[in-house]
Amino acid sequence: MLLTGAAFGQATTLWLTPPALATLKLCPNDTLMQLADFGVRCVTEKPGRGENTNATPCPVSADPLGHDELLSLRSQCDQILVF
Repeated sequence: MLLTGAAFGQATTLWLTPPALATLKLCPNDTLMQLADFGVRCVTEKPGRGENTNATPCPVSADPLGHDELLSLRSQCDQILVF
């Protein structure tokens, strides 16, 4: 779905949460490496808030965003899909 939207020019951002990153660590996926090539922006939460006190390694290039930046991202988007 992400790649389809991005292919049609829809601004697409994938927010990789700490639980998602932990799952990706257990089940590596080479397809994720191609997201940036298709115009998908990946973001993660900067460590230091709540349970996210340590940086979780991210298998793809991602922009670390602070809590306020992530809230802003959520309020500006047209659609949120949760997997």
